[in-house]
Order: sequence, then structure tokens, then C-alpha cells
Amino acid sequence: MFASVLSAAILGVEVHPIQVEADVSNGLPSFIMVGFPSAQVKEAQDRVRTAFKNNGYYFPPKRITVNLAPADMRKEGAGFDLPVAAAVLAAFEMLKPQLLDGVMMAGEISLNGEIHGISGILPIVLCARSFGCRLCVVPYENLKEGRLVSDVPVVGIRSLRELTDCLENPAPYLEQKAEVSVSESEENSWILLILKVRKGQNVPLRSQSADFTICF
Repeated sequence: MFASVLSAAILGVEVHPIQVEADVSNGLPSFIMVGFPSAQVKEAQDRVRTAFKNNGYYFPPKRITVNLAPADMRKEGAGFDLPVAAAVLAAFEMLKPQLLDGVMMAGEISLNGEIHGISGILPIVLCARSFGCRLCVVPYENLKEGRLVSDVPVVGIRSLRELTDCLENPAPYLEQKAEVSVSESEENSWILLILKVRKGQNVPLRSQSADFTICF
């Protein structure tokens, strides 16, 4: 069975959509990640597999292949844990694959299934908006930051169990309030963008080392 979901990679000052694909087939039981993942991204297979076990998800021994496309772009960071878990669940039909259509997600998973916040959520949500996604799933810790973008529905989750719940019934999660503040450094870096950005404009920003432009 095949399933896929969207995520995003931040490379320097650019954000690129990434298709996280999972396939389950007969063969020697294994968990393989391809698509130019860094060593940190490859660790997702151990975090995700252990989180499944500790949350009561048991699968028959199969060959699991996860691809991060496009394959010519290096993927870094722990934010791919969440989309990898979602794609694998859908590939095993523990989650309806169609529930992942038009959804972008990012987040780190602990061994007990808790979802931890990551850096760079705001540009990822902006990427989801530009890609026309119907929903963006982020760690609850990052919810306030993600909801700075009002054009795309953003939900925050705390655990692996909440991932399946929010995809099957997102309404309660869309109504929840964000109680966790974003870090002051990221807030100062990106709030100016949100306040100034208008569709169809290029917004010049200054980073610590260089000027750059984000296009919408």
C-alpha cells in the first residue's frame, strides 16, 4: 500500500515543499529511508517505530520504504518525524490515505509518542498557504506561531494519537486556543513579514547576515 503527505524543508532562506511517501510491501522486514535524508532525518525511523510500539500500533512484519521527494535536495531536521509517521500509518491502512490529501505537516516525535515543537514553523505554514493546502498540522507548542498566517487552517497536536484524531475530525482542533508563546527570537524575525505581507508583493527582509526576499 502506498501513501503520501506534504511537508517542507528550509534550506537557507528558501522553503521547499517535500512529498513524504511511504510504501509497504512483502519482503524482508525493514524500515528504509531514501531521498537524500541527513543522518538526523534517518533517525526518524527509530523514533517513529518506537513511538508506534509505545502507543499500541502493531503492524505485520513488512518492508517499509519512505521516500522524501525531490531526491536531489538534502533533507535536514527532526520535523520530518510527523509526516513520516502519518504516511506509514496510511500505508498500513491504519489511517485513510485520502485524509492526507492537501495536508502539510511537520513536527518531532518522542519515543513515547509526544509531539515536540520545532523551529521554522512559520515559513512552513507560509509554504502550505502558497501550495493551497487545506490544513496544516503542527506541534501544539508551535500553534501560536503557525496561526500568525490566517489564510490556512492550522491545528496543533500533542501526541501521535491526536494526529489520527485531528485528521479524522479536525473541527475541535481548529477551535482550540494557542496558549504557548513562540520564542522571542523567531517572533522578532517573522512578525514583521506577517504584518507587511500582501498577496502579489515581494517583501524584503534582513537576516543577520544578508538581505533576502520572499515571494508570494
